[in-house]
Parts: sequence; structure tokens; C-alpha cells
Amino acid sequence: MPIWDKIKRTTWLIAFLWMGCHCLHGQSWLIQGTIENAEAGPVLLASFHDDRFRVVDSMETTTGFFYFMLPGDATPGLYRIIYADRIGEVRMQNRFVEFIFNGENLEIFVASTELGPVPYFENSLENLTYKEFMGFELDYEAELMTLYGQLYPSGPGTEDRDSVVERYNELQRERSAYMDSLTHLYPDFYAVRIMNAFRSPHVPGEMSHLQRIDTLKQCFFDHAAIDDPALLSAPVYTYKLIDYLSLYKDRNLDMDQQEEQFMEAVDQIMVNVSRDQELRAFVVEFLLEGFELLGMEKVQMHLADHYLDEACESDIVDLVLSRMEGYKKMTPGEQAPDFVLRDVDGMIHRLSRMDNPWVLVMFWSSTCEGCRRLMPELHDWYLTENTLDLEVVAISIDTSAANFEYMYELLAPQWITAHDPLGWYGKIPSDYKVYATPSLFLLDRQRSIVAKPMSFRQFLRTVKKLDSLSPPVSD
Repeated sequence: MPIWDKIKRTTWLIAFLWMGCHCLHGQSWLIQGTIENAEAGPVLLASFHDDRFRVVDSMETTTGFFYFMLPGDATPGLYRIIYADRIGEVRMQNRFVEFIFNGENLEIFVASTELGPVPYFENSLENLTYKEFMGFELDYEAELMTLYGQLYPSGPGTEDRDSVVERYNELQRERSAYMDSLTHLYPDFYAVRIMNAFRSPHVPGEMSHLQRIDTLKQCFFDHAAIDDPALLSAPVYTYKLIDYLSLYKDRNLDMDQQEEQFMEAVDQIMVNVSRDQELRAFVVEFLLEGFELLGMEKVQMHLADHYLDEACESDIVDLVLSRMEGYKKMTPGEQAPDFVLRDVDGMIHRLSRMDNPWVLVMFWSSTCEGCRRLMPELHDWYLTENTLDLEVVAISIDTSAANFEYMYELLAPQWITAHDPLGWYGKIPSDYKVYATPSLFLLDRQRSIVAKPMSFRQFLRTVKKLDSLSPPVSD
């Protein structure tokens, strides 16, 4: 029997069983299809919420055929089919295709192409519309960026600037008209809700680059505020937030100045988030986690002081709130908590018994971009310019031993290094109220806090002041 006849027969059988389940148990939805070149093994169904996909069901396949049953009240949103396939002799894991589920049965054929897997939909006007919009958007972005390069060239400008300006303006009008037409035709489509969330202000091509940036800063959310909780089931607001923050990124600013800019961006974002508690909690938590990865403590404090409220309930928020209050109290002149730790060479160190007149206690992780920038610079200073007899105690809060070992071997530091596999919840990070990395505490001989530098530049400014002083004498 030909393979397609087998697939059709299996499809009829599934449909028959599904109708029986429907009669007995009420409404449910059937997601089924075939994956070309699929490897025998698991096929996963994942749904999106907040800022990540989560597996909601799985099955084993031998022919590439798959099916899943979703309950009648399944949340509309973006979903993934995840699988493995084989192209020639190469086995590809974690391949996936995405689709929109919005309360309908779906039949999907996943074709294997040179550019990767491509889904085809037998009976879903919504997914065909979404696919059409994504294709339109890719073409729009490509042409817009080409025109943008001609409007603001790095070299000599174009000779026919007027025609470029005219096409730049026309292209934006065409996009708005296209979105209006789809909204009129399919007002109930989840795909249309996604599309409308990416509406943007019209920016005249006559503007300068700086005028364009200033206009987008002020008008970015005018046509598409963060006001639809249903869109948390698609990666919409994560992209919008990153796009908006990028308007405030300036390579010419130092760390303090950049943080000031991002605090302004945070205020603009929160003005344009609806009062819906779930939405506001998501935005605040997403921003907190992002600025924690960037090591931007001031922005985190700004978020905590102005926007953390009872709507935000999660591990990261609880941790930040409790640690931040304690961290604020660890001011210069306060006694640093004593500790005992075992370094990577098995040596035991007690902070209060170290002989060095100055000690820098540093908390870091391999996933922290700020740590990866700071540590090589600090290590070079430690090896070549350390006239203070300052010792560094670097404590990794990586929960992954492999990540810690990779970073440690890459740097091969000569200072004291320890690894706390409990991460944020280890005793020493907890005692020091650490809620962001890198966190640095410069201590004197009495192990009182002298400073909490937030960057290598701030550290250098501090040690230059200390270098002109004689080390404090112990009692």
C-alpha cells in the first residue's frame, strides 16, 4: 500500500476516534499532520506563554505522522511542533515549525527544504493569513532597511534622494493599508491581533536620523500599546520591549549614563502598559531579568522602587525585593559578613583571617555579560597593577558546574576562586544580599565596606584614591 494511502487511512481512523471522544467528553481540538523525513522518535507539542515555550504534550512517531488532542478551552496562541529529522546522513535534532491555534482543527504537512522545515496548512485560513503576513513583513523590512541606508548613508549620499524619500513614505503607507485590510477581513483572527501589535508610527523620510530616533521614542506605542493580555501567548511583547530599548542604546555613553537612558526608557514603557495586572507583572519581571543579565543595578533599583507591586509574584521578584532592601543597607562603613569557603584548589579561606589590607569580594556568573567584560580587565589589573596587596575573592553563583568550569578555564585566574552550586540561594550570596551580577564589595583590613563599584572604571577610580593612602592598621 502506498505511503500516502496509509497516511490517509490513519488520518480517517484518528478523525473517527476523535468524533467518538467528542461525543463522549465534549468539545476538543485535533492537531495532526505529517513530517517529511522525520526520524522515528518523539514529537513534542509546545505552547508559548510569557517569554518561553513549554511542552504540553508528546507522542512517538515511526512514519512522521503525529496527532495531538487539545481541550476545548485550550488557550489561543503560538504553538510549536518539535521533532528530529534526517537529511542524507545528517540527523537534525530540535527541529520545529510554528503555527497559530485559535479554536480549530488543524492538519499540517511539514516539508523539508534547503532552507529548513516549512509548514503547509490544509484547512486553516488563519495560519495561511499569518504566513502571508510574515512574508509581507520580511519583504517590507528588507526594502525599508535598504531605503534607510540610502537616506542615511555612511558614505556619499544618493543622487536621487527625493525619490528615495517618496518611496520610503509610500512603503509605510502601503503597510498600514495592508494591515487595515486584514483587520477588516478577519477581525477575530489571533494572527491579526499579533499583526496589529506591531503597528508603528509613520516616520517621514525627510527626517534626520536623530529626529527619527526621537520620534520613535515618543510615538513607538501610539498605535500599539501593551494592552492585550491574550498576546502573552505569542512572542510579541518581548520583541517590542527589546526593539524599544534599542532606541536608547548609545555606544558613546559610559555605564552610568547608559543606565540613566534606560531608566527613561523604562518610564516610557510603563506609561504605555495597561493596568492589567498580568501584563504589568510580565513587563516588570522581563525587564528585571534583562537588566540583571546586563549588570545594571541602578535600573533594577528604579524598577523596584517605582513599579514592583502586589501584581508581581514570582521567584525573581521575591528575590529582588528581599535582597535589594538588604543590599541598600550594606553601605560604606558597614561590617561585611564573615565567611569561610573552599576554593577550587581545595584550600580553606576565612575572610576575617586573611592578611591582605584590602579584599575585593566579587560575585559573578558565566551567563552575565557584564561579568565577561569585567573579569579579564580586573584580572589584568590584579596581575600587573596591584600595588595595594589587594586580594580578590571571586565567587561564582553558576548553578551549572560545566558553565563555571568553562569560564574558569578560559580566564585561568590567579586570585581566589570558589563556586557556589546553590547559586543565588547559597549562604554567602544570601548573606551579602546579592541580587545581580557582577556584585563587588571592596573591604578594608577591618573588613568594613569601603565601596561597591559597579564597573571596572568605578573600581579603578576607587583604588586610585586608596593608593594615595596607607593601608589601615589593624588593632
